[in-house]
Amino acid sequence: MTVPKRDFLAILAVAAAIGLMLLYRYLQVEPREMGALCLDLASAPFACKPRAVLLWLQHWQLWGAGAMALGIWAFIGAPFAVRAAAVALGVTAVLNFNATWGMIGAALGGWAWVEANARKAVVTPLRGR
Repeated sequence: MTVPKRDFLAILAVAAAIGLMLLYRYLQVEPREMGALCLDLASAPFACKPRAVLLWLQHWQLWGAGAMALGIWAFIGAPFAVRAAAVALGVTAVLNFNATWGMIGAALGGWAWVEANARKAVVTPLRGR
């Protein structure tokens, strides 16, 4: 079985998004020193602003809601990029403690991705037979 180039690049993009989120959380969100430095956002350095946005999205479950919205869109027939984005945002949502909706979005996006490839494989006739 060969993996089409488009799928391979999308898998790399999903892995890169997940890796970058893990790295950002490790460097900017989880250290106690960053929490202390960013306590007063009005006088905090600029590095605290994206951290505050990430935590705000996490608090209001918007990582998961966005993943679920993309997953539903992917499931009802969105373009390929949306299917890959649903998987990436779904796993990102899980990393940001929005697991319920994030897993639904990732699962629907992954299901739509695999199903679309299976449908294409059935429609495309085999050569040499």
